[in-house]
Amino acid sequence: MGDLYQAGLDMTEWAERVGAISVMFSQHHGSSDGYLPSPIPMAAAAAGRTSSVAINVGALLLLMYDPIKRAEDMAVIDHLSDGRVSYTIGLGYRDEEYAMFGVDPTQRGARIEERIGVLRRAFTGERFEWEGRRVQVTPTPRTPGGPTLAYGGGSAAAARRAARLGLMMFPQTSNPRLAEVYDAEAERVGNPTGRCLSPPVGGPTTVFVAEDVEQGWRDYGPFMLHDALMYGRWMGADPKAASYSGATTVEDLRTSNAYRVVTPDQAVELVQRFGTLSLVPMCGGVPPEHAWRSLHLVEQQVLPSLS
Repeated sequence: MGDLYQAGLDMTEWAERVGAISVMFSQHHGSSDGYLPSPIPMAAAAAGRTSSVAINVGALLLLMYDPIKRAEDMAVIDHLSDGRVSYTIGLGYRDEEYAMFGVDPTQRGARIEERIGVLRRAFTGERFEWEGRRVQVTPTPRTPGGPTLAYGGGSAAAARRAARLGLMMFPQTSNPRLAEVYDAEAERVGNPTGRCLSPPVGGPTTVFVAEDVEQGWRDYGPFMLHDALMYGRWMGADPKAASYSGATTVEDLRTSNAYRVVTPDQAVELVQRFGTLSLVPMCGGVPPEHAWRSLHLVEQQVLPSLS
């Protein structure tokens, strides 16, 4: 797996060089395909290899960690990165992960709110008690109040939680109803509204660029299908992610909006229509050499057409 992690860091350097908006490191645990389980070290390594690009850990499955130790890690990374690393906190949804870390999923809503509060208090550097422990996190973060925290999810309960806690929300779905729920709850408790930022309706969540689309689907399709099937199994019968397709074959996947292989000209059109191009270069285990072919086309043929 080391070669994949190193390739991810190389791609982060590339993203900064070509002017990417941000890079993101996600996490899942106990996955047979080697899905990244520890995004915090990756974010720290990426910060050390770059100087300006924004880095997001999303989702940070906060229930799986001791929040005091996590606050220490986040404070140190805030200094190392000059405040460039932000975090989108997620509740999680896999029973296997809850069991692996001894988390009772029936109490997860209350527990995540408690732990977000612990993080925020820890970032102040004050001494306090939590679960019978006297704690103090030092150093305090470089960023006043701590690194930027947001909340991710796809349900009305998640939208209300984010609004109640005063967190920006990044929904997994483009359902406009979530923004309405968020704003209503934010207004009720006196927090700012308009901070629920959904993905664009109909926009792809994973894009590869190829000069020959048919060859591109042969190269990337099986890996994207693996990704789609894996998330389908994990999310069960009530998927809420914009990336969910329900596809069971590569041919099925080709009819979805979520996963796309496009020519450079089509990639330009996607940016012009949706404002971004969501690149997941090693989606589903795409070999780095294949991933680089797509990224080089973005650099050489897509970005010049947008400048």
